[in-house]
Order: sequence, then structure tokens, then C-alpha cells
Amino acid sequence: MINKRFLIIVAALCVVFFAGSEAYMASSEDDRIMHSPIAPIYGRKSEANFYSMLNNSGREYRGWVRDGRNYLARREYEQAIWAFRKAVKLQPAAEETRFLLAWTYEKRGLEGLPGDSTDWDALAIREYTAAIELADHLPARFNLALLHRRHDRFTEARRHLEHIVLIDNKSSLAKRASVELSALFAQDMRPRSISTTFRDSSNE
Repeated sequence: MINKRFLIIVAALCVVFFAGSEAYMASSEDDRIMHSPIAPIYGRKSEANFYSMLNNSGREYRGWVRDGRNYLARREYEQAIWAFRKAVKLQPAAEETRFLLAWTYEKRGLEGLPGDSTDWDALAIREYTAAIELADHLPARFNLALLHRRHDRFTEARRHLEHIVLIDNKSSLAKRASVELSALFAQDMRPRSISTTFRDSSNE
């Protein structure tokens, strides 16, 4: 009788134990699934960060250009150069900003401050040329022609002016280029010193 009761108790304990184990295992598995980390959507996040960076860069670029124009209007050429350089560093292919930087270099050089050994015209030529190479910037060609003319480089000046007239002969800029071509021809016909003649012929 005792053995029979003992066997019944043991059987009941086994049933309770195994049922509890299965319930615990199922609960643990469900808990593991519910709390597993969700993989981040890398594509969307990277795309959002990329466009955010572009927008911030664009805002910063426009801010530097705006500051440069304001400095230029106040004839604060050093500050304008600094601002336009910042803008060009952010967007190197911005031909209009390179044109503005070149114009500011030229204006800074024309100040003729004592003790200033910087070749501002060379810097201006570099930026004018960059604007032309990027988008055939016609105002850059016009200014570059006048700069060459100022240095008696008539061949280079004539080449840029003729290009403007050829490309857009009805614009106000083309009309100004035609006037400059006539003045350039008259200036080129004037008697010059031997050194000037030699320098101009070496540039052809």
C-alpha cells in the first residue's frame, strides 16, 4: 500500500516537473524573440545623413558667398577674399564664386598698398581661368581680357574678346567687348618700346 502511494506521488511530481519545464522553455523562447534587437535601416539612415550634410554644406556655402558680397560692396577686400575662398573650398565647381574671387583679387591688387608684394593679378588670372574652364563664364573672359590688356598682352586680350562676340553677339556684354576690341586695336597700333614689343611677341 505504501509502495503504491509512493509511486503515485512520484508520478505526480514528474508530471508537474516536466509540464513546468516545457512552460518555462516556451516562455523563455517567446521572451527571447520579443526582446531581440531590431536591425537598423542602414540605407535610409545613411541617405538621411548624406542629404543633411549636403543641405548644411549648401547653407554654409551660401552664407560665405553672401558675406563675401557684403565685404566686396564695402570695399573690404581682404575679408571678401577670405569669405570667397571659404565658399570655393566648399564648392570648387561654382564658377560664379570663382569669378567673384578673381574680381576681388584684382580689386585688391589695384589698391597698390605699400609693401605688398603679392601678385594679385596672377591670382585673379587663375580664378578667371577656372571659371572659364568650368562653364565658359563670359564675364570672366571679359575681365580677363581687360587684365591682359592692362599688361600689354594684346593677343590674349583679343582672343577672349573675340570669343565673347562670336558666342553672344547680341548681348550688352558683346557690345562692350566690341568696343574694347576697337580700343585694343588702336592701342596695339601705337608705337611701343622695344622691350614691350618683345614681351608681346613672345606671348603669341
